Amino acid sequence: MPVVVTVVIALVLAFCGCVGLGVLGSFVDDSTTSGQPYDPEFDEPDFDEPDGSPAGEPTPTVAAPPVPAITPSGGRGRFTVVYEITGTGAANVDFYDANGDFLHVDGMQPPWRLAFTANDRKQVQIVALADNQSRDGVTCRITINGKVVSRDSSATGGIATCFGW
Repeated sequence: MPVVVTVVIALVLAFCGCVGLGVLGSFVDDSTTSGQPYDPEFDEPDFDEPDGSPAGEPTPTVAAPPVPAITPSGGRGRFTVVYEITGTGAANVDFYDANGDFLHVDGMQPPWRLAFTANDRKQVQIVALADNQSRDGVTCRITINGKVVSRDSSATGGIATCFGW
């Protein structure tokens, strides 16, 4: 039994590490490949606006949460998937949609449910982390074609991870 727990923990850590590197890579700006020289005078903001934003710049807005695909772009999916998140407070959720796109939603309020069709069970995964880890817990569940294939609950401060394979 301890070996199984160790293997599961290693798989979860490897998955989270790969996902984290992928997400981090999408935010890194490599200015040396842009073809434009660095101009420090251009890059320094002039904070003259009352809201603290650079002069002449629009005030930043909060991005809308991503809209997951519920059918694969190649047509109907081979099986029906239902993701469910429950918990005692808001959660940060990472999951694959019908196209296999990895999405992230901050501050999602449980209960949350997403039903879609898919073709690849390897890309049926969901990870949930309580927003307030000192107070809240979270549970995830994946159902495929009406059968629960994965369920995980975290205690306070934990992470719930469910896989569809």
